Amino acid sequence: MKKNLSPYLALSIALAAIIITLIFTAKTEASCDTVGNVLTSVQVKPSEGRNYIGLDINKQNLTFGTLLPGAMSKKTVSVEYTKDATTYVWAEGNFSSWVIISPKKFEIVSGQKKEVTFTLLVPITAKEGEYNGKIVFCYQDQE
Repeated sequence: MKKNLSPYLALSIALAAIIITLIFTAKTEASCDTVGNVLTSVQVKPSEGRNYIGLDINKQNLTFGTLLPGAMSKKTVSVEYTKDATTYVWAEGNFSSWVIISPKKFEIVSGQKKEVTFTLLVPITAKEGEYNGKIVFCYQDQE
């Protein structure tokens, strides 16, 4: 006897997945006192018998270099702010879903440096090309 999946169960599972995704990818609802943007990019290129290493010495932008589909690259940056603040970090652009940010939210004390790690996971199905976006730093000053 073959059992069919109830349409209500399938709908419930789909809705739960959407809600969980929204919770983990939601940006802050509160306004930012200061917003900083850092341009970011990655070049995806199939192997053609060569290996690519995501090296970049650019200190103005967060560039992951040239990577193969299925590759991973990790960059760590040091963040400073002039006031005590709650800081939110997120990625925007045509490859923002490939970027894992840790931490996405943190408290920063004036003059203190905080490290934020950006891990880029290029999907195996990624098409060849240049992908661009930005990293947004939202600072909510503490009173």
